[in-house]
Amino acid sequence: MRRSTMMRATRLLAPTLAALAVSACDAFSPTEVRNPNLTDQQFLGTPASGAAWLRGTQRQFLLTLNNVVQNSEIASDNYFNNYTTNNQQFDAPNILYIDPEVTSIQNSIARLRYMASFGLDSVYPRDALVTPNDKAETYYLRGMANLYAGEMYVGLPAVPNGEVVSWQTHLQNAIIDFTQARTLSTDAAAKNSYTLLLARAYHRLGNKAKAVEESQALLAASATFTRNATFDAVNGPTNSMQTVLTSSVNNFQPLPRLDFLDPKYPNRSATVISPVAFAKSEEAHLIIAEALLADGNLAGAKDRLKQLLVLVNSRPTEQIDNRVQLRGRAGGKVIYPNSADTKVAFAPNQPFVDGLVLTRTTGTVKSYTVSGTSVTNAQIDAIATADDGLYVLYLMRQEIFLAEGRRMADLGMRMPVAQTEIIANPKTKDGEAYTKAVIPAFLPKAFEMDGFTYDQTAKTVVIKHDVNRLLVQNKTSVDVLPFH
Repeated sequence: MRRSTMMRATRLLAPTLAALAVSACDAFSPTEVRNPNLTDQQFLGTPASGAAWLRGTQRQFLLTLNNVVQNSEIASDNYFNNYTTNNQQFDAPNILYIDPEVTSIQNSIARLRYMASFGLDSVYPRDALVTPNDKAETYYLRGMANLYAGEMYVGLPAVPNGEVVSWQTHLQNAIIDFTQARTLSTDAAAKNSYTLLLARAYHRLGNKAKAVEESQALLAASATFTRNATFDAVNGPTNSMQTVLTSSVNNFQPLPRLDFLDPKYPNRSATVISPVAFAKSEEAHLIIAEALLADGNLAGAKDRLKQLLVLVNSRPTEQIDNRVQLRGRAGGKVIYPNSADTKVAFAPNQPFVDGLVLTRTTGTVKSYTVSGTSVTNAQIDAIATADDGLYVLYLMRQEIFLAEGRRMADLGMRMPVAQTEIIANPKTKDGEAYTKAVIPAFLPKAFEMDGFTYDQTAKTVVIKHDVNRLLVQNKTSVDVLPFH
């Protein structure tokens, strides 16, 4: 039976103009005031109302990020939902417009976009204390809503009760917002994040020249850049991915060849929540390397991947006690390997590889809290063709962005417009193409993306499908590898 956990409606940290409705079209009702003594006009005339609104919008970004990361990680080959009440079908992958998670993610994106727009259009013009940096951050937050819409959905309305527009349009809108944010901002670190997000949006659109330009600009400004999403253990929201990765009942299990990277978000204490490094300079190297491979510059791409490897190996790690993780032996549906002497083959008839599975029952394990990879200089040196290079690159993308909600887009998967939108929005129509998910035909079905055979006696694991190999073999598909 499919069960799900719905995200609760957002609650702003400061006095807000009104409650946000949870309908698919994200209607905003200024009459639904939590405080009967506070009207919309009183709020808009309150000193520092802009700062309060920005904090609420930032909180909504964290809620949206949680929703995006947790559900897209299930849908990809990164994690298997071994023991939670989250969606049981995304792993298939089976994504329908009636799924509560499809609606929940769409609502989160719509709320974030609407709150940012309302701040820019209605709150900030009435608050003399609002700074250009406040406006820049709000354009960035709206850009993130547009970016997620463009990466995750076949299409979505761009405004409440609007017509469904293409994912490309949402990415173009994200580019407009990130560009405006960078123009307004005087904060160097914030400007760097806007630059990197521009590179990300251009990459997904397949605009190689602009993606490389922005990537190079980011690396010139900050070669080791990261921007973290930080959470609040006391007031919330907390990092929901941390919760499902570190629970004793083995909630989400990584594909065995990714075991060494888990958990990315360790439990440090009851009052410290692990951040998510959702923007980092590794992405710029990956974009540049992919462009070089598309241009046939194999030597340049190999050099760039080595530069990337140096950066990844310089990122901080922690030794953590992860003995609570029993890898499916505490109620999970599938038993996973849990000893370091386990060897893993990436596909049937492929060689076995050491060092990908950790022993968690004694001592501590290393946690790669920003980035990690199994790729070595020797593997990069062994690249002989562009396809070899693409394979290594997409393996590194998968490992570096693990648990960040990025893999689903790399697999070319897109969610449909939610049925609740179709019901509520007169400008949409049931049966249209946007009511069906996009799942490339070459991806394994029937839960086989997460499938493997495990011989506990021989201590060997054979992954059923090397999905990165499938991506490279289908590189000309319109759904994947944007520069090809």
